[in-house]
This record gives sequence, structure tokens and C-alpha cells, in this order.
Amino acid sequence: MKNKTFQFAGMLALLAVGGKYYAVPAYAQVKAAIVQSRDEPARNFYSVSLSCQTPTFGYCVTDFPVVPSGKRLIIQHESALMSMPTAGTITSLDLRNKTTGAIGAFLSPTQMPGAYANAVYYASNENILVSFDAGQQPEFIVFTNSSANFTTVTTISGYMIDIP
Repeated sequence: MKNKTFQFAGMLALLAVGGKYYAVPAYAQVKAAIVQSRDEPARNFYSVSLSCQTPTFGYCVTDFPVVPSGKRLIIQHESALMSMPTAGTITSLDLRNKTTGAIGAFLSPTQMPGAYANAVYYASNENILVSFDAGQQPEFIVFTNSSANFTTVTTISGYMIDIP
């Protein structure tokens, strides 16, 4: 009986020594969860500037790129500069969804003081919140009561997110 007790004690000692030098610490088996914000605005920044220089009578349309599949475009800011032949000619500014025809934002033009090179400048610079889903196309439209040519430069900015 004494012999079996010594054998059992020897086995325990051997296991203790082996465990001390060969065991992996328990905390090493717990792996940290990798967290990332895929939809963070800074990761997927979007900004496009386009111009309309040959308007159709009464309006000028700027079509932005179609939103790619699997994405959603969130527009947070719009800015535009319009060079008109005379004052008081802009009647409306819209940011629309060309695909559905829905108006996402009505915008306010502000006439800049003075006239430059025989033109009156208007500006629009607004924080907005409009979304466009995959396959949809943002469109900026300037409506005017003038038949004269005018120029518009428009920038929309925001970010894209993945749609599962």
C-alpha cells in the first residue's frame, strides 16, 4: 500500500513539473476580438465635384455617379457656385434621386455681393443628410427663369457604407 502511495505522489509531482514548463497559460488562449468600424465616415469618404456649362432652357442638371452595388451613399454636405448673367434668376436648387425622382433636399442659393466679369455669382453651402442606395443616382438641378447660358460647379460629399 505504501508503494502505491509513493507511486501516486510521484505521478502528481511529475504532472506538476510537466504542467509548470509545458502548459500554455490560460489567458493566452483567450484571443482579443478584432473590432473595426467598417462604416466609419473617414474610412469611406466620398466627394465628387462636377459642373454644368451648357444648360437646357430653364435648368441645369448635374448627374453624379451611380451608387455601386452593395453600397449606400450618405451625403452630408453640398456646395455649389453658380455664375448667372443677371441677378434674381435662380428660382430653385434641388438635390434629387434621378432614379426615383424623389427630392432629397431643397437648397438655398445666396447671392454674393457685387458682380464679377459681367456675371452675378450665387453660392450654396449647406449641411444636409440624404441617402442613396445601390443603383440610384444623385442629381443636382439649378432652376432659373432666364434663357441665358450660365455655369454651375457642384460638390457633394459624405461617405459610403456596405449594405449586407
